Amino acid sequence: MIDKKELFLNQSIRSGGFYELCIQVCPSVDTTPIKIYSDFIWSLACVEGPYDNNFERVRIQPENMEHQGILHLDNYYIPFKTYNIREQAPIEEGFNWYDICFYTATIDKVFGLENQTWTDYPVVPQQLEAFLNKTMLDLYQIYPFLLAMIDFEISGQYYLSDFKAKLNNWSSSKFFIGRENMKLVAKMNKDIVTFIG
Repeated sequence: MIDKKELFLNQSIRSGGFYELCIQVCPSVDTTPIKIYSDFIWSLACVEGPYDNNFERVRIQPENMEHQGILHLDNYYIPFKTYNIREQAPIEEGFNWYDICFYTATIDKVFGLENQTWTDYPVVPQQLEAFLNKTMLDLYQIYPFLLAMIDFEISGQYYLSDFKAKLNNWSSSKFFIGRENMKLVAKMNKDIVTFIG
């Protein structure tokens, strides 16, 4: 197994874009859910951190946009980042987003993947896919979000409101919406959404 500190500090594998869980949490005026989500993620037994760029522990500060740490899955250590984005122009119309992101070059290195084309149908390690799905469902139970998406570079691509009309989904994106918002999804889009809750 690769040394986790060495892996974390390896800048050469921090590239290629992100494979990510991206969540449209709630309107921007309410920041409490971001703190709840951050506290949950950084308290998981399989998560270490957050760390600064020198691999020194730092406090969880929800007002910071970015935190970084290490996920331990089976026999693998995988550096990752969380982002919380608060749309503020204007704040009354914006949303809070919470993303859990893995550099694709890091995934390839850690899991020994070769000739991976992330923009087309990526082959995601089962352990990582399971972690993202379970984490998404756990976060929904803690605080029901508006929309969650899992894919390569999916952050900021869609809002819940986009599902009212025909959605131009050009990839293998996975979409998750709470059953309480099913009425906001056009019939033509219901077959690409997994309704939860």
